[in-house]
Amino acid sequence: MKHISYNEQRERGNFSFPVEYHYVTNHHPRYNMPYHWHIQYEIIRVLQGKIVITVDENEYTVNQGEILFIPDGAVHGGKAFLENTIYECIVFDKKLFETDIGESGMLQKFFDHQILINKHYTNEHSLIKELIWLTFRTLKYRYEGFEYIVKGALLAFFGLVLKNKLYTVSLTNFVNNNQRNIYKLKKVFHLIETSYNKPLTLEELASTADLSPKYFCRFFQSMTNKSPISYLNYYRIECACIKLINDPEISITDIAYDCGFNDLSYFIKTFRKYKGTTPNKYLKTYQQLTKG
Repeated sequence: MKHISYNEQRERGNFSFPVEYHYVTNHHPRYNMPYHWHIQYEIIRVLQGKIVITVDENEYTVNQGEILFIPDGAVHGGKAFLENTIYECIVFDKKLFETDIGESGMLQKFFDHQILINKHYTNEHSLIKELIWLTFRTLKYRYEGFEYIVKGALLAFFGLVLKNKLYTVSLTNFVNNNQRNIYKLKKVFHLIETSYNKPLTLEELASTADLSPKYFCRFFQSMTNKSPISYLNYYRIECACIKLINDPEISITDIAYDCGFNDLSYFIKTFRKYKGTTPNKYLKTYQQLTKG
């Protein structure tokens, strides 16, 4: 893997059961989630600690025991708020429900974005929590018949959302304005993804979004809670971590240059800023934890 793809286009699960499960601790290379999007839906539950995730233009703080639903196409990313945070994710494609949708039902309206399902579910949503817990537990242990249980639990989740009206009807003007902003952001992300190893400037990033540098800084900060250059460096460090793990024989100097840093001491300083340790110590810790 040479870099992190903001647009994750890979197949999830398999054709007959397009669902993936991930268990994430602070030793996972994507513990802090870079901004990205995909055409599938995602559900995150926090087992310990809490995470702060931005979905499109909205920020959510998800505490232990809570759930976040992320719709298809939404730009999302964030970080763990506490060092010992543990969370799980499931990512699923709407193809899972192709025989259950129908042409004009409410589920189809959801997939067409005519209705927008609420994203954040706390402990007060007890029935939804039970269903999501069942889904994660089933995917984790994958006992016989797990596919039917997962599909049934997700359909029941949609049913409870509809029954309790945990959704809003989309407003065309708001959605259009929001999508214009997201489109600009995706263009910037694409430039970072394909050119992070080059000396990108603020002017180049701003030009990609068709904005002046001054307005672009305000726009990017409002969308991601980071300045453009701060986020570019954060992304470069995430790529450096993946390079370290995938090819431990590469020198730290080569990784620094491969990730857009032309000064080794600045790379190590920036790495420590985002990871709390040096590149060498990060790799040794990862290897010790994954040994065997």
